[in-house]
Amino acid sequence: MEHTSLPLFQKCFGSLPDPRVLGRTHHKLFDIIFISVAAFIAHCDDWEMVALWAREREPWLRRYCELPNGIPSHDTFNRVFSLLDPKALHSAFAEWMKDIQELTDGDIIAIDGKTMRRSFDHAPGGKGAVHMVSAWLARNRVVLGQLKVEDKSNEITAIPELLKLLDIKGALITIDAMGCQKEIAAEIIDREADYLLAVKDNQPTLAEDVEQTFDEAADEAAHTTTLDDGHGRLEVREYYQSMDLSRLRTALQWPGLKSLGKVVSHRYVNGGSDSVETRYYISSLGRGVKRMAKGIRSHWGIENRLHYVLDMSFDEDRIRVRKGNGAENMGVVRHVAMNFLSRAAHLKVGIRNRRNLAAISTDKLEKILGF
Repeated sequence: MEHTSLPLFQKCFGSLPDPRVLGRTHHKLFDIIFISVAAFIAHCDDWEMVALWAREREPWLRRYCELPNGIPSHDTFNRVFSLLDPKALHSAFAEWMKDIQELTDGDIIAIDGKTMRRSFDHAPGGKGAVHMVSAWLARNRVVLGQLKVEDKSNEITAIPELLKLLDIKGALITIDAMGCQKEIAAEIIDREADYLLAVKDNQPTLAEDVEQTFDEAADEAAHTTTLDDGHGRLEVREYYQSMDLSRLRTALQWPGLKSLGKVVSHRYVNGGSDSVETRYYISSLGRGVKRMAKGIRSHWGIENRLHYVLDMSFDEDRIRVRKGNGAENMGVVRHVAMNFLSRAAHLKVGIRNRRNLAAISTDKLEKILGF
């Protein structure tokens, strides 16, 4: 990915509608957004930390921000992000990613949800915890877009809306069992992409038929194996692909369906218990078990390389932001910061230490931003 520039970032985020009363604002909306993103890169995780960092870095920030009335207070950051229209922010994010990230045919986009656990409001009538569904590009480990849902059951309606924000032509879209829906498959095919959908008991007829196919025609399925060895455990994964749809009673109801998948994961742990897990999939992919296996492995990466990093390096599950749209919009800011950090491959350290370097050195921060 080529480095972006301030004008490109400003083009996408500088045109956001300002939710504040016209004529009664002391700080530019773009300044607030830019400071927030830079501060989150530089290891700030809440608005008090953002404001403290910004006051210390005011001379540097004036290179990129107008700051007509100095640095906003932490209350201002909190209030503005609680009022900001999240749909507009999601759209700006998606447009920014389209500008800086060109997809190639066969790119794998994993879609999965994550709950911000401390965003739950315990007050009577308070909001439930914010649950975000994200689209993650496996090749460059960046978020392409995200949307909030009220609870996990609403992922079914949120995923098609998220897909509409993205340019997915030629990509392989991987989704867990919650997204194994005919309407979602149709949306992906209509957008000239392929799908790889996990099958579980929420589609009992489909799950039974896919399992029966591999039980009765195992010898006809294509097969490949991968091994992962490290941290005191060995994982052997056996992948199977079948082009036989004859046992699927609902085969004609799934747009573009061409193949079925199965993966058997054997985990051997030193000094612990061994385990075996079997998963099933349906897909619009044609013949090619290795490509299917790559899609399955890449989908698991969203947990380890996005959700886990947000918790461990950004402390997302400990952040208590509940007012208005604050938790959802702060989640978008984290994703913007995460994307800048993920593409900073010149820093040969993990995300947490990239944040540490950005906090220590504005030169390092500037290189991460690419401005």
